[in-house]
Amino acid sequence: MNESINVTIPLYQQESSNVQYVIDIKTRNKQQWQISKRYSQFEDLHKKLIPLFQELPELPKKAFITFLVGKSKEQLEERRAGLEKYLQQLIVRREIYHSQLLRDFLQLEQCEEILPPNLLHSFKTIMGIRDISLSDQGVMFLLQADMSVLNRVDAYVNNMKMPWDSEQGEVKTIPVGQVECYIKQEEGEFCYKKVWTKEYSTQAICMFYEPITCTLLIGLDSGNINFIKVSERDSFEKYEQSIEIEIHMSRIMGLFYRNGQIHSVSKDTHYKVIDMEQGGLKSDFSIGKHELTSLTYNEQRQISVVGNRNGQIYILNIKPAQPIVMLQVETSTSFIRGLVLDYQKNYLISVSYDDGVICVLDVGKCLQDNVGKIKTKIQAKIKTREVQWSSKRGELFVGNDDGTVTIYNALDLQPQFVLKAHDKAITKLIWQESTQILITGGKDEIIKWWHFPKKWKAGDQDEQVKSKQLIEAKMENILKLQNQNQKIDSDEEDETGLGNWHK
Repeated sequence: MNESINVTIPLYQQESSNVQYVIDIKTRNKQQWQISKRYSQFEDLHKKLIPLFQELPELPKKAFITFLVGKSKEQLEERRAGLEKYLQQLIVRREIYHSQLLRDFLQLEQCEEILPPNLLHSFKTIMGIRDISLSDQGVMFLLQADMSVLNRVDAYVNNMKMPWDSEQGEVKTIPVGQVECYIKQEEGEFCYKKVWTKEYSTQAICMFYEPITCTLLIGLDSGNINFIKVSERDSFEKYEQSIEIEIHMSRIMGLFYRNGQIHSVSKDTHYKVIDMEQGGLKSDFSIGKHELTSLTYNEQRQISVVGNRNGQIYILNIKPAQPIVMLQVETSTSFIRGLVLDYQKNYLISVSYDDGVICVLDVGKCLQDNVGKIKTKIQAKIKTREVQWSSKRGELFVGNDDGTVTIYNALDLQPQFVLKAHDKAITKLIWQESTQILITGGKDEIIKWWHFPKKWKAGDQDEQVKSKQLIEAKMENILKLQNQNQKIDSDEEDETGLGNWHK
């Protein structure tokens, strides 16, 4: 049930062929109002909801015979009851209730205000976004790729070197991927200046930037890795070194750089480690029989996590010279596309591209018990590539193929809000906990910065402040009585922790 409002359609009004359905809305604050809508307006609402939300309730169907003979009282009563049920099923879905479409339809702004994410800034790129890297040094790297299959095929044909090309001199290739370097300007928070671009004749797939050594890695579709040293002393306006390393037999699906070594995984099923300081391949081993599709790591815990096309997750110990597979987790999904580690609480979150299933597991407990047990699962939209997690908010951000971002509440595993962020598939999400900003990139060649409210409802902001003040006063009294320096966890931290996931 929706505790905020109650919606009914107690009657309909008919004037000739025009039928208006009277909608009665009552709020928990004892506000009440009525609006009238035609069936065609319900149809229009339903059509607009379809691209944004999964598994919508069924709208009562139109009987075409009634155009000739008119609607009977029984048919009108049946439709009234059906439309009432339809609205009641919509308002209990939190993400639909919070949508501007339904709020406009029911005129809900007069009872409570929903605070949607605010678009702070956006800018257009040349190609579709593959990856984004932001550094505290004030530098931003954008990895881009041509998302059109036809364009890529045309470029590959043009870029093929023929026997006679060497006699005619150098032929300019058509890029299908590139990395751009931007420097943050003093003019504003989102003001960046592009300083250089590096183009590729093959698709650029993934990227990693290590700020201490100013090392940039680009994983390519060819199986090669471009190792780039960026010049911080020249304000990043150029790169000092660029080496393309032939390492894998097929597409690079993930990579990172630590202690002078490159860790990478590929569709060829191999996990490899290259030592860039001492030179040479330090480790090369196959993980399972299926293509490896994702890679992340946690430096504090010295582990890396690999996902594959068959839905398995592997947790590796990267402390020794040769990484060791410590645990295999069966998710019963397929094609692990996104992986996120909660560094504080050691939770791992994965998302499957084919079936849209999000899995959450406690890495520490799994390793301690030597059992890869999934803590909970959430069914998201299919063809989902990206997932991010906010420990402070207790929310998951899921980037979808239809350009939407679905925000899930960790407490009840239900969608909280659906943000229509892009016109095409979401390919990259970055969540900034300190600023409460979500950065989104998509196939539509646009990057956007969204600021999220502390709470979704305007009234909840005041309640949160009062709650915080009460907690602070309570803590002060406890400290005075006990007369000791003791750290007490706040109620807010308890409420937003991952400990409330359903088992």
